[in-house]
Amino acid sequence: MKDTQVLSVDIGGSHITTALVDMQRRTFLPDSIYREHIDSHAGAADIISRWSYVMKKSMLAGNNVHRIGIAMPGPFDYEEGISLIKGLHKYDALYGLNVKDLLEEQLGIDKKDIRIMNDASCFLQGELFNGAVKGEKEVLGLTLGTGFGSSVADNGIAQEGTFWKTPFLDATAEEYFSTRWFIRRYEELSGERIKSVKELAAIAGQSTYAFTVFQEFGYNLAMFLLEQQPIPALVVLGGNITQAFHLFRANLEHHMNGTRFVVSELGEEAILLGAAGFWEIPR
Repeated sequence: MKDTQVLSVDIGGSHITTALVDMQRRTFLPDSIYREHIDSHAGAADIISRWSYVMKKSMLAGNNVHRIGIAMPGPFDYEEGISLIKGLHKYDALYGLNVKDLLEEQLGIDKKDIRIMNDASCFLQGELFNGAVKGEKEVLGLTLGTGFGSSVADNGIAQEGTFWKTPFLDATAEEYFSTRWFIRRYEELSGERIKSVKELAAIAGQSTYAFTVFQEFGYNLAMFLLEQQPIPALVVLGGNITQAFHLFRANLEHHMNGTRFVVSELGEEAILLGAAGFWEIPR
């Protein structure tokens, strides 16, 4: 592609991160990365204004930037740019609004040059772009954190997955493969409360209960993936829970014989690189 710089944006439930991506080197431009808090309960005008302010700060570090890639949580009409987020305690004010139109007005950039993609797809596309699965064609990407994200790459192009809402055991997959499951399950076993998976991982060497939780997680994830077959033979994992991969890896791989699991090389940068990386894909 002719454009050498793309503005990349990661929209989270309480933050926005922006950066310019050098598309030839597949790296970030120096002094272009900004991360700021966003009040996701604010009105639509305030949210769009704040997003645009941070985006402009990154654009100042570049030259003739006129293409934007945005990683956005769902539900969302990504093609049209219309927010469908409602009742999720974030961005309710944007429901039914065309975010591309609103950003075009604020930034002076044609909405055809604004691409909005699912955040889990951006994670996987980033790892394909310049990360743990660079150059691969068929890959499953899973993000394990406050939510459960999924994306499948077909011929090197990541597409949004829907594993989060897939029925599993007595609930949906998201209820079993997110932070809240760890907190709930540990309390069920021990009668004690912990605040995070990181805290739980720190005591897994001394606590039988904590160790058991990670073993159960690995087994449950394997059983879920076996139910979704066929899936790609290569799976890349991201999200905060993945930092404890060593605690559930053996049980997961034991039951998923023939599937290779790798951990994200890019961490939080994967989503940003992926949001820009989608501009390499013809539409």
